[in-house]
Amino acid sequence: MRYAWLLCCAVGLAPSAAADPLTFAEAIARASADGPSIAARKAAVETARLSIRPAGELPDPQLALGLDNFPVTGADRFRLNRDEMTMLSVGVMQDVPSDALRRARSGLATADAGLAGAALEVSRLEARLAVATAWIDAYFASARERVLRQLAEDVATLSEASTASLSSGAAPADAALKTRMDLAQIADRLAEVKFMTASARAELERWVGPIGDDLPGPAAPVFAIDPEHLRGHLENHVQLAGSSAEIQRARSEYEIARAGKQPDWSWSLMYGRRDPDFGDMVSFGLKFSLPLFQSTRQSPTIDARRADIRRADAEREAMVREHRAMLEARLAEHASLGERLMRARDVVLPLARQREAVAAAAHEAGTLPLADLIAIRREAREAELERIDLEHRLNRLDAVLSLEYGEVAP
Repeated sequence: MRYAWLLCCAVGLAPSAAADPLTFAEAIARASADGPSIAARKAAVETARLSIRPAGELPDPQLALGLDNFPVTGADRFRLNRDEMTMLSVGVMQDVPSDALRRARSGLATADAGLAGAALEVSRLEARLAVATAWIDAYFASARERVLRQLAEDVATLSEASTASLSSGAAPADAALKTRMDLAQIADRLAEVKFMTASARAELERWVGPIGDDLPGPAAPVFAIDPEHLRGHLENHVQLAGSSAEIQRARSEYEIARAGKQPDWSWSLMYGRRDPDFGDMVSFGLKFSLPLFQSTRQSPTIDARRADIRRADAEREAMVREHRAMLEARLAEHASLGERLMRARDVVLPLARQREAVAAAAHEAGTLPLADLIAIRREAREAELERIDLEHRLNRLDAVLSLEYGEVAP
């Protein structure tokens, strides 16, 4: 009965044979498409791009309306046609910022567009990384599940034999109890694998949309990791592209501050309508700003913006060092995992399988008890699970290295 219960648990975790495989490449392509977060960033890029041209344009002209020299005292008070200076005026006014200021504002808008574009690429990278790790987690969870089901079958066989021997008095009660404990532990491990699979599928659907009964497959992705190539493309990381755009923005703000030293000007043209007994009038005027107190107004602002450039430069250098350190640490971990996986795959696992074959032959010959055979088989399954775990960790690390440092950001 316990054997049947355990098999039901395993079958409940087994994937549907009719499900289509969701390949790694397809999942990454869907992650790079217009998901909600990426669509939001694309809209921000479009907003920033459309703001570049208006930033360098002149301000809108102003319509001016006026009533000039209207008497409010004396014998002619509140009359429009008694004083020759009274008139209704209409005209236009135009502020004209300096060319340097308009160029600087246009440069700031361009830098903002660069920041928005970098944020879009960061969002795309985050989506690809999340999908890659979730796909790999789901794939290797299925591999663990297959091995655990084999282990469950072996332990269930031993449990049945131990129960039969206990009934006949040929085996101690401890052996039967031990196999029942082993079955419970394996069931716990199967439940954990089920949780890992469900979590990975939920993360996949977060980024690529509903996947139905699709399963990751048919094989794990293979990455060609070239340390020198990755080191050479370190500064193409999308986060570093964002820091470069931040430096450009700080420089544009510095140019705006410098432009404050140059005077702005404006012009106005007015037409004055008076009583028909008097002639109409036209007025034209120019106004200029006078940046006379630069030491207490413009100069401190310029110094502040210059310090902001130093801040942006230092932050980028800190980010470069951080990514260089992370890259070197990941490359060292990649080398370590590669060596361990090679030994697990080429040495430990073949030896464990040879022991299993020898033990099976001995059991068939009647020289090895079933319990010892199952113990040796369990060691072989554990060796295979260790190989899967190492391959899983290495595959995840390869995906991160390839996606973060192996591609040149557009």
